Amino acid sequence: MPFTTALADDSLPAFDRFVDRCLDRGPQYDRATALAHRNKWPALAADMVLSILPLSEPVAFDGWITGAGSAAPFEALVVGRGMVGEKAVESCTMAFAGTDAAGFEHSLVSTKEAKPSGEQNGEGRIRKFFTIEREGLKEAVTLDLPIYPNGSDEVLASVVAEQQTEH
Repeated sequence: MPFTTALADDSLPAFDRFVDRCLDRGPQYDRATALAHRNKWPALAADMVLSILPLSEPVAFDGWITGAGSAAPFEALVVGRGMVGEKAVESCTMAFAGTDAAGFEHSLVSTKEAKPSGEQNGEGRIRKFFTIEREGLKEAVTLDLPIYPNGSDEVLASVVAEQQTEH
């Protein structure tokens, strides 16, 4: 499926939208920005983008509300560029409301062979870290989930990978 078609399909389940927009080709700041402008997604406030962004000192960032309308649960896409040590990285994050958190995590592990690499407990939430190897490159995936999922949860899913330049 072409990238632009896949990214525009809001009828897919939340996990599949995360895969299409962030995971299958890795984070791609320029493509996500072009898609957001093409689809005329409303911008997300900068303070909200920074609260979602997994990079501590981004050199560029942007975010949009991608939900299909006021009746749809909240959904956002946030992208960023930054440095981790000496490496230029890009990130892609999606925030979902009304999503099955346990099913989302299960799909990540079963369909993308994500390997757990740690977790942090917070107040009412748990952050789980995974690694995925794609085309010989490692990507860091983070899921921020409720400790006690109920099937209609808030899920924050991020992927950070070394920036790839297209030739």
